[in-house]
Amino acid sequence: MKDVLNRHLTLRTGSLHLLAFTVLVLPVALMTGPDVFQWLILTLPLMIWIATRFPLSSSLIAVTLIAALSVSVLHYTVSPENWLPLDAAQSLLLIFAATAGYIRFLLAERESAEEQLETTVAERTRALLESNRNLLDEVRSREEAEASLLRSSQYFRTLFETTSNPIIVIDEHNGIRQWNSAAETLFGYSREDALDLDLINAFIPDDQQDEMAWKLTKMRHSSLDRDQMETRIQGFDGSAHTLLWNLNRLPERETDRSVRLMLIGQDISDIRETQNQLHYLAHYDVLTDTANRRLFEDRCRQAITTALRHGHYCALISLDVDHFKRINDTLGHDAGDELLQELSRRLRDSVRREDTIARLGGDEFAVLLNHVNGAEGCEKVARSILEAITEPVRVPGGELVITSSIGITIAPEDGRSYEELLRNADMAMYRAKKAGRNNIQFFSEDMNDEMQRQLIMERELGAAIRNSELDLYYQPVLDLKTGAINGVEALLRWRHPRRGLLTPADFLDVAEQTGQLQQLGEWICQNACLQSRAIQAMSGTPVWVSINLSSRQYNHPQLTERLRAAIRETRLDPGLLAVEIDERLLSDRLEETAHTLHELRSIGIGLTLDRFGSGLSSLRLLRELPFDQVKIDHELLKMAPEDDNTAAIVRTLINLARQLSLKVSATGVERPEEDVFVRAAGSHMVQGHRFCEPLPSSELPALFEAVRDGRRLLPDDQFNLPLRSDSNQS
Repeated sequence: MKDVLNRHLTLRTGSLHLLAFTVLVLPVALMTGPDVFQWLILTLPLMIWIATRFPLSSSLIAVTLIAALSVSVLHYTVSPENWLPLDAAQSLLLIFAATAGYIRFLLAERESAEEQLETTVAERTRALLESNRNLLDEVRSREEAEASLLRSSQYFRTLFETTSNPIIVIDEHNGIRQWNSAAETLFGYSREDALDLDLINAFIPDDQQDEMAWKLTKMRHSSLDRDQMETRIQGFDGSAHTLLWNLNRLPERETDRSVRLMLIGQDISDIRETQNQLHYLAHYDVLTDTANRRLFEDRCRQAITTALRHGHYCALISLDVDHFKRINDTLGHDAGDELLQELSRRLRDSVRREDTIARLGGDEFAVLLNHVNGAEGCEKVARSILEAITEPVRVPGGELVITSSIGITIAPEDGRSYEELLRNADMAMYRAKKAGRNNIQFFSEDMNDEMQRQLIMERELGAAIRNSELDLYYQPVLDLKTGAINGVEALLRWRHPRRGLLTPADFLDVAEQTGQLQQLGEWICQNACLQSRAIQAMSGTPVWVSINLSSRQYNHPQLTERLRAAIRETRLDPGLLAVEIDERLLSDRLEETAHTLHELRSIGIGLTLDRFGSGLSSLRLLRELPFDQVKIDHELLKMAPEDDNTAAIVRTLINLARQLSLKVSATGVERPEEDVFVRAAGSHMVQGHRFCEPLPSSELPALFEAVRDGRRLLPDDQFNLPLRSDSNQS
């Protein structure tokens, strides 16, 4: 577009010049007329003007026209006699035209050179301007970069100093080069004191120094840019902290090729403490500071695996405190907890550090013995435990001696799994309890057989309750004066499909261990109350029915309500139901016992103290509890006819009960000597196989009919038998 405009401007300028040329030539021609020299004088400046002012093409055309015009004018206006001057004039005119053309060529070259120079200058100017702009941009960028770097440096310094995390920069020799305010606060050392110190030797515990030195060396000599590690540190004031370090490799500097590392720490002491507490709660017993069941199982599995791999033995000991519930109920739960804590301390003192002690629940403990020398080594440890446990324990009000039953099983002889060993140790412990407690029993295969029998009996007993295989047998209680049947004692029997008739001695322990005893007790109460009404119709006279309460039944909080409900459902006179309670169940919980017995008495139920004389609190029980009658312990009765001291005790017990207006019954009488003795000692009633064996309810009608027809259940010759104590009585 610019070139087009220039050409248009040139044409327009040329046209104007031609017009001006024409306008000027005509006046010159008129002014000079035929005078050649005037024409030449006027033509010379005109050509110079044309050569200097007209463009090249216009100038050449104009000069040529002037020259041609001048020649033509000279030929037509000059006379022949003046041809010589005419030739000179023409020559001058041609010289003028050539000179004007040459001048115009020179001017054209000059203009071309000027144009090129201007173009070059313009291009250089543009290049300089572009360079200047680029330089200005670069200067601006550098200024912005410097400002940004300054801001970043300020931000970094502010962040470095105000962050709550300790930040430390160390050199290739672990010397401290930078140390922020958070590090000062945490470690207790100022920046001036910390600089140039060796970080590892000054602040890292001995057991972690090698690990940290290896981590830092690996960072320096590998392509690893980041890493983490956890260490403990101790502040100047002695406070301990756990830090998680983020290790960062800093870029190498051009002036110094050494590698520097930046350590950014995070204080995770609270987090680690919480994690440790959660781990402790998940794996340890809080009360005794021993392993819990979960950790103990894991340790046992590891020990069994190791024993199988290396061919040695490990053992599992199961133990608990004998009669711990009695201790808990008597002294309180706080005293029971202190007792368990003392027991755990004694266990720790009795085993090695590599052994594991666990509290599995309640007062049940277990000990894992790693790498033992067979049964001999296990027994040695168990004896040490037993001796430690039986040392007196101080309790409020004095000292308490506790005992323990210990069961031991050895792996891999007795089993190769945790479950099997724990079951074997429990069986051995229960065998120790049956053997009199406070002793040690090793597992044997017969225990496993016995356990299998118990499991079978447990299932069969549940089926017996559902299938009505249970029955109540009744044994008469006779009046020693009249021989009449005053009452009957309900005795549980099990008509086993394969084993025949079973007594409670055959299955009561299994029922108690499996939790079926409560169900059996409810069945006895319900059926005894129901059959008692039938017994009244058979006998023709009031005959009370007595039932025995186990410890679980007696301690059940709903005992009174269940007996009241059974009496109400069967419409039985409460006075015809008696409850027999073993003396040994009452002495430990006298206050609760008194409350329960008074509730039963308020219903109208008769109360009998069974096995009177077997405990140590007989006098207190008789004074404070509302019993109607007592039953002399049959173990005392067995020895009384042959042992004078026992006989004296029994007579004293009977006389004491009579003085307190209590009825006295002698139970378990089997021999004539026992019969004679209880009669002579003053018992009111008697019961035993000597007079009548327990009978099923279906045979009671025949018994009562026989008694009405004159059958005497008491022997007639009891007074004719010799009695060893007769001489003493006289």
